[in-house]
Amino acid sequence: MNTQGAAAKDHRPVYIQIAETLRARIVSRYYDDRIDGELPLASEFKVSRRTIQQALEILVQEGLLVRQHGMGTFVNRKGVEKRYRAIASITEGIIGQGLTPEFSVLSSGRAVASEEERGFFRINPGDMVYRHKRLVSANGRALAVVETSLNLKFLEGLELSHLSQSLYQTLRNQFGRTVVQAEDQYIPAIADEETAGLLDIARGQPIFIAIRRASDQTGAPIELSRILMLPVPLDISIRNIGFPRLGPDDLTPESKEWTYTVGFGNFHR
Repeated sequence: MNTQGAAAKDHRPVYIQIAETLRARIVSRYYDDRIDGELPLASEFKVSRRTIQQALEILVQEGLLVRQHGMGTFVNRKGVEKRYRAIASITEGIIGQGLTPEFSVLSSGRAVASEEERGFFRINPGDMVYRHKRLVSANGRALAVVETSLNLKFLEGLELSHLSQSLYQTLRNQFGRTVVQAEDQYIPAIADEETAGLLDIARGQPIFIAIRRASDQTGAPIELSRILMLPVPLDISIRNIGFPRLGPDDLTPESKEWTYTVGFGNFHR
């Protein structure tokens, strides 16, 4: 099995590892409806068809997939929505609140990685990252300045200078990379002159800084973002992705769950 990242040292059965990867893809809407067939999946993960069948059976039992005889295996959206909430980008969070996002690209291009970027992306001195900075507005009102660094090791040919949609949607559609795990840190701060001008507020006014460190469905570190936004009521939701919740006496290495944080707050005012 080609794990391409953190799972390379995972000692769990291979079909459990594959089920976890497919679960993350399903939850993050990597698949629109029908998932890949057993043979393509077996080729992708370099395992037998039987191993793929075992992985899919786990997800069928969890209610995330349904089989339709002669047609294939499909995502059970009701089952997904009942159990999980996918990680949202700030753009998707704004859309989810019924607002219309607007973007102004402030800068976009390749740059030599900083020490912080090298540490998170696990790259070498002198390696390049892609830095993208834009102003995000909704209904004519500036909401946030988003400064994002992206890992070019997994995003060859990335170009965002004319990005006019969700960054996460672009990563999914163009590179097959879906953010499924993120750590968000929220810090109260004071707007400097540049930030105040962009957000149309007074210099020295309180703002929030959200720092996001995110990985994709393979465990690869993809995004390091610094989001400077208006002080809004935060909406932080903690969810678990993994096997169904078990009793304390039933926990095993195979039932390990992982946790992430979502939500950028309520932008209505």
